[in-house]
Amino acid sequence: MKYIRYVYSLQEENFYQLLTEYTKGVEILNRKGDKVIFAVYEKLGHLEPLQVQEVHTKHPKSYLRTTRIKDFLIVPYGIKTIFINPGMAFGTGLHASTQICLLLIDEFFKKGWTAIDVGCGSGILSIVLKKCGAKQVLAIDIDEFAVKECKKNAKANNTPIKCIKAKPQDIKGNFDFLCANLEMDIFRKEMEHIKRLFKKRAVFSGIYGKDELDEFLQMLKDFSVVKIKKLKGWFGLVVER
Repeated sequence: MKYIRYVYSLQEENFYQLLTEYTKGVEILNRKGDKVIFAVYEKLGHLEPLQVQEVHTKHPKSYLRTTRIKDFLIVPYGIKTIFINPGMAFGTGLHASTQICLLLIDEFFKKGWTAIDVGCGSGILSIVLKKCGAKQVLAIDIDEFAVKECKKNAKANNTPIKCIKAKPQDIKGNFDFLCANLEMDIFRKEMEHIKRLFKKRAVFSGIYGKDELDEFLQMLKDFSVVKIKKLKGWFGLVVER
C-alpha cells in the first residue's frame, strides 16, 4: 500500500496550537531548537511542506500469521476458520486430495448456490461451502459414523448443513454445485448417479496418477473440463455442464 506523507516544520508554540485544531493525529519526526518537525498524511493547505514523501507499507495480512499458544489460536480477521473434531471420519484438511478440493471450491464456487458434498466424511468440504455463502448444503455419506461426525462438526462451526446417510442414487433433484472427494473405485461404481446431481459446476478429487486421470476424463467426456489441479501426485478437476 502506498501513502503520501507531508513533512512540515513549525515553531513549538504554533505546533501545539495546530494540535488543538487538527484532530487526525500527527507524527513527530524531530525537534530542532524551538521547532518541531512533523508529518501528516494529507496536505495542510495553509502551510508549505518541507518534503513530500511516498511511504510504502505492507498490508497487515502479509505479516499477521495464525498463532497457537497452548489451547489458544489467534487468527487474523477475514480468514475462514474451520473446527474439525479429530475423529475417525476422513477429512482433516491434511490430505492432498482434500486440499485440492478446498483450493478449487475457493476459486470456483459462487455465493448463493446450492451444493451437495458426496462422500462428506468429517464434513470439512460441506462446512467450507456454507462458509463460502452456499444457500443450502446437503452432505451425504454411506458411513453412519461419518454422518455423525459431519453433524458434530457442522454444529461446532455454527454452519447449518443437512448431513444424511445416503448413496448418490438416493438423492432426488440436483444442485448448482457438487464436490466429491472419493476413491477411484467408488467413482467407477457411482459416477452415473453422481453426474446427475449438479446443474452448473462440480469439483472432483481423489484421483491418483496419470492413468487414473486419463480414465476419469473418459467418465466426464460429456462435460467441459475447466481446470485440472495436481498436488503431490493427486489430481482434482473442475467441470461444467
